[in-house]
Amino acid sequence: MRKRLPIDIDFDLTEELIDDFGDIESPQEKSTTKPKLVTPIHEEWNIVKAFNAINDAAPKSQLNKNLFIRCAEAFSYLSDKLGLNPVQCVIIALLIEEGKSMSFRQMGKILGLTRLSMMTYYNDIEELFKMRWLQHRGDSDDEDMFERYALAKGVIGAIRENRPFKPEALECKDTQEFVDRIAEHVAAIYSDDNLVFKDEEYWLQEMVNANADLPICRLANDFDDIDCLSLLMLLVADYANYNGSGHEGIGPREVQLVYPHDTTPNYRRVVESMQGGTHRLFRENLIEHKCVDGMAEVNLYVATDYLKHEVLADFNPIDHSDKRVPKMNGVKSHKDITQKSLFYNEKEEEQVGMLRNILSQDQLPVIQERLKSMGMRTGVCILMHGQPGTGKTATAYELARQTSRDIIQVQVTDFKDKYVGESETKLKKIFSDYRQCCMHSEVTPILLLNEGDAILSKRLENVEHGTEQMMNTLQNILLEEMENIQGIMIVTTNLTSNLDSAFERRFIFKVKFERPGIEVRAHIWQTLVDWLDEEDAKTLAKEFDITGGEIENIARKATMQFVLTGKEADIDMIRKFTKQEKLESPHKPITGFRR
Repeated sequence: MRKRLPIDIDFDLTEELIDDFGDIESPQEKSTTKPKLVTPIHEEWNIVKAFNAINDAAPKSQLNKNLFIRCAEAFSYLSDKLGLNPVQCVIIALLIEEGKSMSFRQMGKILGLTRLSMMTYYNDIEELFKMRWLQHRGDSDDEDMFERYALAKGVIGAIRENRPFKPEALECKDTQEFVDRIAEHVAAIYSDDNLVFKDEEYWLQEMVNANADLPICRLANDFDDIDCLSLLMLLVADYANYNGSGHEGIGPREVQLVYPHDTTPNYRRVVESMQGGTHRLFRENLIEHKCVDGMAEVNLYVATDYLKHEVLADFNPIDHSDKRVPKMNGVKSHKDITQKSLFYNEKEEEQVGMLRNILSQDQLPVIQERLKSMGMRTGVCILMHGQPGTGKTATAYELARQTSRDIIQVQVTDFKDKYVGESETKLKKIFSDYRQCCMHSEVTPILLLNEGDAILSKRLENVEHGTEQMMNTLQNILLEEMENIQGIMIVTTNLTSNLDSAFERRFIFKVKFERPGIEVRAHIWQTLVDWLDEEDAKTLAKEFDITGGEIENIARKATMQFVLTGKEADIDMIRKFTKQEKLESPHKPITGFRR
């Protein structure tokens, strides 16, 4: 007995019949030929064979009638086994064979179709996301069409083992398990550099649907809006991960995840609704502006008491108000700092020596206690300025090593962000984390802002552009933090000509690093190139007006030359390397690398 294939095919087969093998008979043949008794071919297939058959036939097929006839049994088998339609089977087969993410254009090239033709199957592909077979990869275009697609984790393993792919079970036994899983998943989202949030929205929607009887899920489903649902789940995760700590609250990053600037109609109105408290989550009493120092911060949002204590009444959060010391990027233990011989001009030597004594573990507590008793600020802010390669950063690290203090290095790029309001949040977090480190450390660490030229410049007046306003805001935050800091902050910069006077007042020590004099250069030459005698070192020092950083470059180059050739550099080779170190410029000498 013949049966109709359980798949939808977009061409007319009224004139043709397909038997269990995919053989084709005309109506005339059917009327005169006795059907053959055969074993159903499904018994001879497995998932890998079926996908392989499709992959063999699909290239240059243009997804035409012949492909679906030729692979009818493979499509039928995979439909029974996996619940996929023919187009979805082709997409999965292509991705398995490619072994990496693919774009519409790449798929079309294999199939002999244009990118536009491939887009006609967008709904079939999108359904694979909802089934959690696929993940988006790459940027979306103006119509929110994602260019690259990849198989979800676990798909290949299931196919290899000839079993249906089953995404992770999403059902939770109670609110506690539900929120814990949401919190864990969202934390992983933030650490994924290849994040495409549209995939996460599908996952969050499925989680809510799978636990529809829980109070938080009933409320989320009432929105009938995946964006509101997603923002609410990010808020729930934030409550679970940061309850009671200074880091609690979501901001512009989360808003732009849910409402991408490039693809959200009236994006500005969405932002205004969040800042003005008119967004639906505000109207439903689920979200509110975070209170910072008694003021509502319009770009930071936290869960309301109603959400925490009524909707999530069955969730028992961890109290993060007394969390362990936060992990900061750029932390280096004083034990890991390599000792370095540094040479200074006379004036610099005197100032650096004074700083070494002040920052010693014996002296600093006494000094700070004295300042406190006199009603003065106890923080120590130090500016190290001068040309590149003169030893500013190296001095900061050497002071940390000599006083047994860990050092936390921050670059301006660590907190400057393209998202509105995000740079300010990141800068505040750096100082908040530093305060926590000071509170929980036996020895106060040093906060080093390296190459701070960009943020120390004079504040702008009559600002018109958003970037100018952001820079002024960052400078005001830094000024306030420097005013209130109770630890040690060192800032290095190459330029001070445009230094804002407000910053100048907040640096109690300002150490200028000059280019080394002849005697100092001779000492550096002999230290870094140990085979040089005193006379040769002085000759090089007189002949070349370069910095310690440049001399170190030359010494390293000589070492590399020895490793490659086995030949020790001589004075002529050193001269050659030194001349190469200086870029050709008729106007000013080379100053080496930044230190």
